[in-house]
Amino acid sequence: MAVSIREVARAANVSVSTVSRALNGYTDVSEETRCRIETVVRELGYSPNVSAKTLSSKAKNNVALLVSDLDSVSQMDGFTDNLIRGAYQYMNEMGSTVAMYGINTKMQHEKTLEDFCHEYSLSGVMLMGLKLGDPYLTQCESLSLPCVGVDIDLKGPHSAYVTTDDERAFEEITDYVLAQGHRQLVLVKGKEEAAVTYAREKGFFSAMQSSGICLSDDCVLACRFHEETAYRKTRRYLKEHPKRGTAFVCMSDLMALGVCRAIADEGYRVPEDFSVTGFDGMYFLNYIKPGITTVDQNITQKGYAGMKALMGMIRGETVDREILVPHSIIERESVLKTGEK
Repeated sequence: MAVSIREVARAANVSVSTVSRALNGYTDVSEETRCRIETVVRELGYSPNVSAKTLSSKAKNNVALLVSDLDSVSQMDGFTDNLIRGAYQYMNEMGSTVAMYGINTKMQHEKTLEDFCHEYSLSGVMLMGLKLGDPYLTQCESLSLPCVGVDIDLKGPHSAYVTTDDERAFEEITDYVLAQGHRQLVLVKGKEEAAVTYAREKGFFSAMQSSGICLSDDCVLACRFHEETAYRKTRRYLKEHPKRGTAFVCMSDLMALGVCRAIADEGYRVPEDFSVTGFDGMYFLNYIKPGITTVDQNITQKGYAGMKALMGMIRGETVDREILVPHSIIERESVLKTGEK
């Protein structure tokens, strides 16, 4: 019966990924550990059951983008599309490619990140959509392979993360709305378990506090980044509080779209009756009238920068642990100065 890489790892008292990295020539494995692994390989007669391509130096280009809850991502979620486009763009420039796999929390409990990487002979991963508390988030801390998180801080020694300064960006868009004279704001926020929700909410309340404005609990709509949830909750809010609130500040463009639909279906107008802002910079906003003011977080660049950092780590280069992608406010017609009403 053929000897498995797990048996080699057990005999050498190292992890499976360390065996894989030692046999593929990675420089971050100590000489002592490498010699011990090679001795065990000879003694056990281990022969890697991988393709010639994986055994070559090209194996170092075998990377993947892992997207959490891909099956639940909306068909209109341009965030995922644009991020993937950026990652593929960088790898195409390098003359290589990147695989994409859908994962979820259940799968993470059934298969460790290390086992996943070994199963697909990966030399590094970029992870998107991880939630606070997901197993893979903590497993990155002990993973010996390079990994890059998207919009979530990975703590491992071989980890980096690419992100927008979400707190600052959302504080800026809130300040923008306040500068137009609005004082009764409604916050439309995303998933509670998402790191970006926490950061953007912090920025929102920082701006409100600086302006001396308090917000009641019923002026916060938790819509989990879903357009339909934002539509439904906004309609309910308008029915119950028709006179409260002059501006909806949304944590995503998709939710802003749902809010605009609800406003129209309740017989109101944007921006004459209610102002609306988004966040992301999605392409579909170009086809909506009135145009929605939003934060453009350069999502394609985020995918590009994340993949560039991952490949840099694989090549042994020094990479910043935090890679900030610049954002900007795109001003359109959805926010009205209160003096113009």
